[in-house]
Amino acid sequence: MQRVLLLSVLLFASHCVGEEPARTELAAGNSVPKAGKYAAPTRKSVAKAVKRLFDFALTPDMKTADLDVPKSAVNKLIGYVVKGPDKPSAYLSILHPSPTKIQLAIRDDSIFIPGGKPADAQRGFRRTDVNPAIDKTTTLTGVTTWYQVREHIFDIFGGSYFNPKNIYHQPMSNSRTIRVRDFQGKTLLSLPLKYDQNYNFAVTVDWIQNTLTVYSSIGTDPLKKAVGPMYNDPKAISPEFKHKGEYHLQLLKYPLPDAKIPAEKRLDVPHFGFQEPIKQEHVSFSNVFVTSGTEIEQPEFSDQ
Repeated sequence: MQRVLLLSVLLFASHCVGEEPARTELAAGNSVPKAGKYAAPTRKSVAKAVKRLFDFALTPDMKTADLDVPKSAVNKLIGYVVKGPDKPSAYLSILHPSPTKIQLAIRDDSIFIPGGKPADAQRGFRRTDVNPAIDKTTTLTGVTTWYQVREHIFDIFGGSYFNPKNIYHQPMSNSRTIRVRDFQGKTLLSLPLKYDQNYNFAVTVDWIQNTLTVYSSIGTDPLKKAVGPMYNDPKAISPEFKHKGEYHLQLLKYPLPDAKIPAEKRLDVPHFGFQEPIKQEHVSFSNVFVTSGTEIEQPEFSDQ
C-alpha cells in the first residue's frame, strides 16, 4: 500500500520515524525505532559566534504527564497542539534517551477540526502537530538556520507523493525515501528511509535573498552541507506573509486515493481519501532549535 508521511520539522533536529512494519511501503524495519545516540549539545560544541534565537529545550525532569498541565515547563515551549479529541498526552510523549525527545503519534481519531467546526474537519488527514512558541520577529527575518522547519518555507517528507490516479495504492519509486523540499514541493535532498536510525537536518533560510541551504547527517555523523544555496519560490518572502509563518513539529499522513470519490475531489486531501486503521505510527524529535546567521552549530555525539 502507498503511504505518505509529511514530517514538518521546523528547523534543526534529529528525528526517527516509527510505524507498524507489516503494512507500510515507506520502509522496512521495526515498529518502534531505536532511540539513537544523538547527544545533547555541550557548551564546548557550541561555537561562540552562533546565537540561538529559539531553543525547544526538553530537559530530563520533564514528563509526559506535564503535557496535560497548561502552566508546566514543557508547555511554556509550546504555542499550540494540533491533535484529536483526547488529551495531549494521548498523542505526545516525552522520552528520555540522551537527549530528551518528544514523540508525536497519530491514531484513528487524529482528525483536526479547525475552529471546532465539524463541517471543516480534516477527515482525509491524520495529523499531530506541536507548534513551538517562537518569536516571529527574530526567527523569520534576516538569515536564520533552522535545526528543522516547515509551513511552508521548506518541509521534510517521507514516502510516496500523493497521486489521485493511484486508486490501486501502488508504491512509487520514492516511497522509501525521506526528502527535504522547498516552498513548492521540489526535492532538494533525498535520503534512503529506515526506521532504526536518526536523521539530522539543518536548513539555513536567507529571508533577504530567498535561498535555502540544507545540511544533513545520519546517526552520529556530523552535519555536512548537502545542497544550496538554492533559490526558493518568490511567494516564500511575499510581504503578505511576513512574520506570519508558524513553526511546526508535525506528523501528517496523507490519505490513499479513494476510487469512490470523484476524481476532481481527490486532490482535496485534507477532506477526502481513504485511511487504513492505525496500529502504531509515530515520529520523535530532539535537538530542535533556531540560530542566527549561517554558521552551523555541531552538537557532540556520544554512545550513551
